[in-house]
Amino acid sequence: MKSASRRELPPPPPSPPLGSVPRFLFWQASRQPGLLIGGVIFGVIWMLCQAIWPFLLGRAIDDGVAQQSADVLIWCAALLVVAIIQVLAGMLRHRMAVKNLVRAMLRVGRLVGHHSAETGESITATTASGEIVATASSDAGAMGGMFDVSARLIGGIVAYLVVAVIMLFTSVPLGLAVLIGVPALALLLSLLIRPLHKTQLEWRQQTGLLTTIGADTVAGLRVLRGIGGEEEFVARYATRSQEVRRAGVGVARMQSWMDGLQIWLPGLFLAFIVWYGARLVLAGDISAGELVSFYGYATFLVIPLRTAVDAAQIFARGVVAARRIIDVLRIEPGARDVAQPGRPTTGAPPTGAELVDVASGVVIEPGLFTGLVDPSPDDAAAVATRLGRFEDELHREAPVLWGGIDHTTVPIAEVRKRIVVSDAHPHLFGGPLLDGLDVQRVRNPEHVSTATGQIRRVSQALQHASALETVDGLAEGLQETVAERGRSFSGGQRQRLSLARALLADAEVLVLVEPTSAVDAHTESQIAASLREARDGRTTVVVSASPLILDRMDVIRVMQHGKVMGTGTHSQLMRRDDELGALYRSVVARSMSSAEPDADEDIDDASTGAIDTLWHEAEHTGAIPIIDADDIRRGNADAAAHR
Repeated sequence: MKSASRRELPPPPPSPPLGSVPRFLFWQASRQPGLLIGGVIFGVIWMLCQAIWPFLLGRAIDDGVAQQSADVLIWCAALLVVAIIQVLAGMLRHRMAVKNLVRAMLRVGRLVGHHSAETGESITATTASGEIVATASSDAGAMGGMFDVSARLIGGIVAYLVVAVIMLFTSVPLGLAVLIGVPALALLLSLLIRPLHKTQLEWRQQTGLLTTIGADTVAGLRVLRGIGGEEEFVARYATRSQEVRRAGVGVARMQSWMDGLQIWLPGLFLAFIVWYGARLVLAGDISAGELVSFYGYATFLVIPLRTAVDAAQIFARGVVAARRIIDVLRIEPGARDVAQPGRPTTGAPPTGAELVDVASGVVIEPGLFTGLVDPSPDDAAAVATRLGRFEDELHREAPVLWGGIDHTTVPIAEVRKRIVVSDAHPHLFGGPLLDGLDVQRVRNPEHVSTATGQIRRVSQALQHASALETVDGLAEGLQETVAERGRSFSGGQRQRLSLARALLADAEVLVLVEPTSAVDAHTESQIAASLREARDGRTTVVVSASPLILDRMDVIRVMQHGKVMGTGTHSQLMRRDDELGALYRSVVARSMSSAEPDADEDIDDASTGAIDTLWHEAEHTGAIPIIDADDIRRGNADAAAHR
C-alpha cells in the first residue's frame, strides 16, 4: 500500500528566452493565456459599463425634463441592469487579475528557485544571496503586477474609444475638447515617469545590498560575537539602512507629486468641461442631459487616465524587475550537459567503476573506504568537489576519470544520482524534518512503499549518524518543522542530521567532507563504527584528519599541496619512520590538538572522548599516555600524549 502522505516534486519549469525583456514577458504571458484573456474580457465589460452610464443618465434626464415618464423608467431600468453587470464583471475581473498576479509571481519565483539549485555555487559567486532572495520575492511580485494591470489597461483603452465615438456624434467641439484634453493630461503626467523609474531603480539596488548585509550578518552572528565584531557590523547595517531610507524618501517624493497631479490636473480639466458645456447649453447646441453626460464622460475618462498612469508606473517597475530576473537566469551553472569539442556526451560508466582524480593522483577503488588527508583541508576538500562535478572548468586540464571515461561527458543527472557529496558546512532546509532528511523518497516516491518502511529507513540512518537522541528530543519528532537553515539545532546536531541525510541517499559513491568536525570524540567514535556498517561494501570517500575516522578506512591517500604523496592504512602510516609517516602524524596530531567540545555536548563527554582518543593511539604506539586533568578539560589530547 502506498503512503497517503506521498508528495511528488513538480517537474522543473521550461527554459525561458533570455534575449530581451519583451521576449521574456511574452513567454511568461504564453504560459497563462486563459487567465490573461479572461481578465481582458471582464476588464473590457467592466469599463464599458462605466462608460455607458453617463449616456443612459443623460437620456433619462432629457426625457424627465420633457415629462416622458415611461421613457424615464426604461432608462432607469437600463441603468439598474448595467449596474448589476458592472458589479459582476468587476468581481470576475478582480479575481482574474489576482490570479494573473499570483500565477506569474509564483512561476517566476519557482523558475529562479530551480535555477539557483541547478547553478549551485556559480550563482552565489557572482550574485549576492540577498539579491537572489529579492529577485525571487519582490522582483517576481513587481513583474507579476504587469499581468495584473494589463486587463484594466486594455479595458480602459476600449472604453476610451467607445466614449470618443459617442461624444463626437453628440457634439464635435465638446467631444474634441475632452478627447484632446485627456491625452494631454496623460502626456503631462508621463513626464514624471522617467525620474520615478530612476529613483525606484536606485531604491531597489540599495534594498538588495541591505538584504545581503542582513543575511550575512545573521548567518555569521555567532562568529561575530566571538571576535567582537558585532557592533561594527551593526554600524554597517545602520549606515546602509540610512541609504535605503534616503532612496525610499526620493521614491516617495516623486510618487507624491504623481499622486497629487493626478487629482489636481483632472479637477481643473473637469471644471473647464463644465464651463464650456454650460456655454453650449445656453447656445442651444446641446441639451442639459447631454451636458450631464459629457460631465460623466469627462469624469469617467479620468479612470482610464489614472489606469494608464498606474500601468506606466507598474510597467516601469516590472521592466526593472524583469531585467534583474533575466540577469539571474543568465548565470550559467558550473556543470552542464553540453557537448564540447573533443568531449562528446557519453553514456554512464558501469556500476562499481573506479574513480581517478588526475589533478591530484587520487584513486578511488570501488567498494572501499578511502580517506583523504592533507595538511591543507581545503586541498583535500577540492578533490571531493572535483569528484562531485560541481564546476566543469576545473576539469578542462585534468579530468576525473570514471571507469576510464571523462565524467564531464556523463549526463549530469547520472552523476548526481550515483555520486553524492556531503559538504563540511551542511544546511538543513525549512519544513518537516522527515522530508528534509529522506530526499530520496521526495524525489522518487516509489522508493518506499509505506510510511512504516520510510520511518524504519530514516531511523536506521539516524542511528548510524548518532542523531537519534537529537530527534527524540524534538516535540514532534520527525514531523518537527525545521527552522530556516536549521538554526534551532547546534552545529553538531546539524552535522549529524546531514550525515543521516547523506546515508539515506543510498548513493553508489558517497563523499563525506569532515563529517564529524563538530562532534565530540566519543560520538565521533560511534559514528566511525556505524559508518562502516551502513556503507559496507560500497564506495565511500571521507575527507578527514581525525584518527578515529581514519582508523576505519581501508586505504588512506596522504596528500600535500593537493598531490598524493603516499598510501597506506592508519596503523601503517602511524608506524612509518619516513617523511610520509611524519607528514601523516603531524596532520593527525594537529587534528587531535584542535578538538574542542561542541556547543551541545557535556564537558564530561569531551573528557571521555579525549581519553578514548589517547588510549586508541596508545594501542598503535605502545606507549602509555600520561594525562593531565587540565589537558583533558581542554580536550587537548595532543598535549597530553606528548607530555
